[in-house]
Amino acid sequence: MIQNLLIKIYNKLIIGTKNKSTPSTMSLRSTIQSTLDLGFSLLCLGPLTVLFWRGTFNAITDIAFRDLPTFSSRWYPALILYLIGTTMKILVDLTKHSLRSILINKGPCLQSFSSMILVYLDAFFGVVMWVGGFNLLYVFPGLHWYGLTGVLLVASSILMVIKAFNSTGSVPLGISTDEFENVYNPHNYFGTKFENSCSYKVILDTIFSYTVVHTLVICCWWGMWELENRYILFPCEITVKDIQAWDSVIISYFLVFVVVAINNSVKEMREEDGQFSKTAAATFTAFLAFLAALNFWRGIWSLMDFYFFPSMSLWNNLLLSHVVGFLGTYVAGSSLTLTQSSEKDSNTPDFLSFQYWSKYGACGKKNLYEDLDQHSETTPLVNEV
Repeated sequence: MIQNLLIKIYNKLIIGTKNKSTPSTMSLRSTIQSTLDLGFSLLCLGPLTVLFWRGTFNAITDIAFRDLPTFSSRWYPALILYLIGTTMKILVDLTKHSLRSILINKGPCLQSFSSMILVYLDAFFGVVMWVGGFNLLYVFPGLHWYGLTGVLLVASSILMVIKAFNSTGSVPLGISTDEFENVYNPHNYFGTKFENSCSYKVILDTIFSYTVVHTLVICCWWGMWELENRYILFPCEITVKDIQAWDSVIISYFLVFVVVAINNSVKEMREEDGQFSKTAAATFTAFLAFLAALNFWRGIWSLMDFYFFPSMSLWNNLLLSHVVGFLGTYVAGSSLTLTQSSEKDSNTPDFLSFQYWSKYGACGKKNLYEDLDQHSETTPLVNEV
């Protein structure tokens, strides 16, 4: 398997330090792991994720709005797409919750096949929801600067008040690996699970997470994306080829390294530093992470429009983008990164969640199914990637 080959290469890179336990060598190994994680996210998983979304988003947009040239005429199909996407995302998450207890003791082949189907449906209908959400916002409030700014400020403020603004982050600072616990424990705002909560609470939590929290995330992305497109940076429509998007790539890489540099300092702030200072630092870092993710998507998306097999016909190009993006992340064991979910911010904020190589031991790949049936009410399930 290709993923196993990648793990072997990783093991070779750190073989010189695996048998040493001095603080300096442990620090060196941690630095190597973090560097490999970040590089893999920036150069491989991040672009593959954007590639899948580009192909899917543009294909759905072309199908739904091909004969509707004006934004004002798009409200009905946009509403249908948003409702379908939201409903299916909710149903897929509830299905994951329900299947966990059934599949936990099954063989890895059945687990992997079920995970692949569910993750694909989750990713696909996530794109459907975003296409609908974006086009509803194009109808109202429209693309005037005050409308875009208002949507961004209102959505961001509400997310900060309910402590869910970190959900606006994405690749390259956050990736998800396809481990059983990650796939079958979908995130929701209140963290409810069928194992320890009433069924109706899980259902209501999932509905709230997508209809309110995730919708606000879409509003944030739409507002900032279109502000950059039309008023801040060079014009760069989602579906138009444009080499000017290098500005977003440069901004993204700069902000990524800024967030990486200050993340530990923000995490380690203590009560003596003052609650206001802690909150302000965390909010500022979260906003930088949001801008880093958005500009990464904006830049890579536009570069792919220009460089990804430009001689191909539109539909062949979009289909290839869709297939390569999904299969690439699936082979790498990180197709869950294609999905979008929302949850409440942690009390100890961590803006870096791109662990890939560091999730595995130096001697080989971790058994993804080991000890799964040992969880009990006193051993909480892993929710974070």
